[in-house]
Amino acid sequence: MKIFKWIFALIAGVGGILTMMLVPAGNKRKKIKVLNKKIKDVDKEIKSTEKNQKALRKTLKSKKKVLEEIKEKKYKKSNVSKKEASDFLKSFSKKKGKK
Repeated sequence: MKIFKWIFALIAGVGGILTMMLVPAGNKRKKIKVLNKKIKDVDKEIKSTEKNQKALRKTLKSKKKVLEEIKEKKYKKSNVSKKEASDFLKSFSKKKGKK
């Protein structure tokens, strides 16, 4: 009977040692998977923000070009008669009574 108890205790001890080694390893794998998933999500966010920044840079660049073109144009005052000015304004004014 002592031999049976000794063998049973040995088997239980070895089983306990194996479970102690295997259970934390499983948890480590789960934690690693969660961390890898978080890393992928952060990488996706970084790529999306980089795309947004590129788009903003393009719009900023185009607006700067337009601004430079506006600065290059110089509007000169010209002598215009009253009749020409009134004709010009009439062409852009709304007609009354017509809808």
